[in-house]
Parts: sequence; structure tokens; C-alpha cells
Amino acid sequence: MNTRFLKFLYILSALLIIQSCKKSGCTDPNALNYDIDAQKEDNGCLYEDYDKLSLLTNLADNYIIPSLDAYKSRIITLNIHVDSFIENPSISNLTLLRTNWEDALLNWQDIGFLDFGPSEYILLRSQTNTFPIDTTELNNSITLADWNLEYASSYDSKGLQALDYLLFKPGYTDSELITYFQNNTNAKNYLKAVAEDLNQNINYVTNQWVSYREDFINDFEVTQSNFSTNSQGSSISNIINALCLHYEFYIRRGKVGLPLGVFNGFSQLELPELVECYYSGKSTQNLVRSINSLRKYVTGSSYLNNDNGLGLDDYMDFVNAEQSTQQLSTVIDNQFLTILDEVNNINGPLSEEIINNKSQITQTYQELQQLVPYIKVDMTSALGVLITYQDNDGD
Repeated sequence: MNTRFLKFLYILSALLIIQSCKKSGCTDPNALNYDIDAQKEDNGCLYEDYDKLSLLTNLADNYIIPSLDAYKSRIITLNIHVDSFIENPSISNLTLLRTNWEDALLNWQDIGFLDFGPSEYILLRSQTNTFPIDTTELNNSITLADWNLEYASSYDSKGLQALDYLLFKPGYTDSELITYFQNNTNAKNYLKAVAEDLNQNINYVTNQWVSYREDFINDFEVTQSNFSTNSQGSSISNIINALCLHYEFYIRRGKVGLPLGVFNGFSQLELPELVECYYSGKSTQNLVRSINSLRKYVTGSSYLNNDNGLGLDDYMDFVNAEQSTQQLSTVIDNQFLTILDEVNNINGPLSEEIINNKSQITQTYQELQQLVPYIKVDMTSALGVLITYQDNDGD
């Protein structure tokens, strides 16, 4: 055996001895049992689990339930004004009814993304605010005095957007609209049926939350290591999937992308008639409200007084979630603010601005799109949540 080979074996043995003498332990500074002297990771790091009970309790008691109750109160008031208008169709009562419809729709933006639990059971979003409305089906129902608003086939001819059409009927002056209702019992009955349907649905959801709340705040699976997971079906998974789906498909795509023509194939032809509130022209203010509401929800703000409680932003900070070396929670909140800045530059109804100020709407859409990967990819990855809905956009 030559001398050079013996020297190699000696060095190798020395390195193995040195390596075996390194102290094993937890080398992660973020762990509870971090050992500053440890030089070799022993895969035994222990971490503090996030207080999901407090997070879910704050969301339930300070945002979800109060927002549902506020919307319910608006719908009750809306029904009162529908009754007043049916009893006495007049310009003053029409004005009051329109104002209360507008308030109810703004309140709807606060709860549209709470599509889990009782809301999901009855497809509340589809029953409440499907757009564009099917005016042919709606008018046929009135003409034939034949409708059943409990059928799924009626979802696109009822709800808040049906009221948008009925109360701002195109081609009618206010006086002509009054005459239309005075002379059309079927139209009055349909108007009343739509309002009652809205009331029935939100009553169901708020009543169900009385018992569902306890399950909601305690619904996180604890593993054998005493750590909770955000597995499919857990409350954390449900709220994150619901808000991502609502934002991606019903705000970014539905409110802006589709009418802008982004999804209209190669032509990219604008389809302004697809906007929310096409007939009243109230689309922009509802877009603003929907963004503000989502931001409050993510930051754990109280619905009634804006007090800052535990939110998904705090959860992201707890797990040290980052995006390009910045706190992910900050990146997401800044993007919300950027979107709001862009939306505030829209000076009229989206249906008009898409045609007359397309560059601004395009810029707004691009900022809306920028938020999608932050919440759908970065946030879900950081919090261990699997997206369970289908993405058919190809983007």
C-alpha cells in the first residue's frame, strides 16, 4: 500500500471523526428549542403553533356574523320599501326603493366572499347576485305569471341584479316606469317575490350561523404532534379557498375582466353589458366596496368599528411568509391599496369607462391580476392550504 493512499485514508478518517463530534441539535433560530451551539441538524426542531382558535373567533364574531346581520337588516328594510312601492307606485317611493336597493347591494359586497358553511349550503352567492341578468327569462316570467325562484334555473333572473333591471328598466323614464308597475300586477308580484326570496335566503344563513359558529371556530385538525393542520375542509382552508375564488372569478374576472374583453378570445372585444349593475350604472362603487371589504377581512378588522384584530395577515407574519424579501402580508396589503388607487381613477360606470377610458380599466385589471398569485399561490403555500376549486382561465 503506497504512502499517498495511506495519507488519504488518514485524512478521511480524521474528517469523519470531526464530523461525528459536531454537536447535534435544532439549528433553526425560529424554533422553540433552537440551540445556538448546535452544528448539526437533528430534525428535532419544535415550533409554536398559531392560535387559530383566536383567529377564527375574531373573524366569526367581529366580521362574519356582524356583516351577515348588517346585510340582513338591509334586506328587511328593502322589503319594507318594496311593499310601500307596490302599494303606492310613485316617484318618491321609487326613489326610496332604489336607494335602499343600492345600500343592500353595497352590503352584499361585504359578505359575497363568505361562501362556505351555511352560505355554501344554499349557494347564496348564486342566488343573490348573479350577473349579467337574463332579461328574456325575467320578462317571460312576468308575462306568463309563471316562476319558481327556488329552482336553480331562476338564479340568473332573480336577486339583486333582477332589481337592478326592474328598478332602472331601460327605455323607460321614471314616470313611464311608475305606469308600468301600476298597470302590471305580474311585475309587482315578481318584484315582491324577488325581495322575499332575498330575505328568505339571508334569514336561513344567519339562523344557521347560531349553531355553525361553534363548529367553525373549532374546526382545525390537530395532529399527533399537537400541531393543527389546514387540511381540506378545515375552517382555515374554507375561508381561504372562498376568498381566493371570490376574488379571482367574481371580482377580477366577473366585475372587470369579462366586460373588458380579456377573456373574449383573440378579438378582446369589449362586452360592457356584462358589468355588474349594468342598468343603474352603479358598478364602480360596488367594485370599490368589494375590494375594501376583502382587505378588512384579510387584516382581521372589525366590521363595525375597524378595530384591528387577528387576521390572515397576522398568520402570514407568524410563519414568516415573504415575497421578494418583503413580508407577504405587507405586499398583499400594498397591492390592495394600489388597486383601490386605480379604481378611484375611474370616474363613471364601468360599462361606459370600458369604452371611453379603456386604458384606465386595463391598468386596473392588470393590478387586480397582480394580486391573484400573492393570495392564491404565496399565501396558500405559506399557510399550507390546498386550492380546491378549478381554474379554467389558463392564466
